[in-house]
Amino acid sequence: MTGVVNDNDRDTLFRYADQLPDPLWDDVRARDARQAAVCVGGRWEAGLFKVPLLGCTYAVDPVAQRITRSDDVGHRVGYQTGVVLLYTLAKSVGAPPSGRMVSPVELTGGAMFFTGAHSLATKPLARRFGGAPRTLIERAIALGGEAISGADYAVRLPGLPYLPLYVLLWTGDKADEARAFIGIDDRALFHLDLGAVFALTNVLVSRLR
Repeated sequence: MTGVVNDNDRDTLFRYADQLPDPLWDDVRARDARQAAVCVGGRWEAGLFKVPLLGCTYAVDPVAQRITRSDDVGHRVGYQTGVVLLYTLAKSVGAPPSGRMVSPVELTGGAMFFTGAHSLATKPLARRFGGAPRTLIERAIALGGEAISGADYAVRLPGLPYLPLYVLLWTGDKADEARAFIGIDDRALFHLDLGAVFALTNVLVSRLR
């Protein structure tokens, strides 16, 4: 039956940027390209957007509907990375970061959105880095981030040029398990909607791990 997704097919959907729906591309094409590039802190060159995201620069071709990684054009870009790039190109107003970190849950509508299937992936971070916190610092630096003060260990990373991300880590002890916190600049919704914020945090966790 048309439109029915079998369980065996479910894992093959929404994995790569070449599966992004046409309406997302339509929104990007409807906007002045140079204005969009300026608003996201990227560039518009020879018909391509060049947008930095978590330590990599992506080339977004709105006509061919293709996203590639500038350092590895053969790399198949992930679906959630594509969602972040297209949404920010279509909607960002170019607001600079305030420098105030909040949980995505604290964003307008976030308390209802970031639950259940949309819960932030803090537990995988705690499991991965609770016993190897220096590795978190090393991974963050490799992605263009830096160590900052906070918790037992903390890092700030360039999610998008105008949208920093944060990870705070408490390593725990015999009585308490390790804990992690994902933070974002409180002006995040000037660049992304809640769904794209969720996608960005998942890309962050994947890159760090």
